[in-house]
Amino acid sequence: MTAKEIKQAIECWASRPTWFASHPSDTQELRRAVSNLKSLNYTPSKDELFEVIYERVKDLPAMLGTPKDIRKAAQDYAAKIYNKL
Repeated sequence: MTAKEIKQAIECWASRPTWFASHPSDTQELRRAVSNLKSLNYTPSKDELFEVIYERVKDLPAMLGTPKDIRKAAQDYAAKIYNKL
């Protein structure tokens, strides 16, 4: 699996400046991203997820509540997503 395929699968969630939020719309998009990942022919590793998430979210505009440590937040979400796959 390529990083491009993973990125396409999570784009609905990771493209949102509020990707880290627990707002219902963000949670819904996270569920959609997990569903997209499950539909792929391969289960990405936690490290692959982290790399793609981090690359996608690191340059998003900062919003109120944006985690100070984007790298750590991306690692946390990679683990969370991986556990749902």
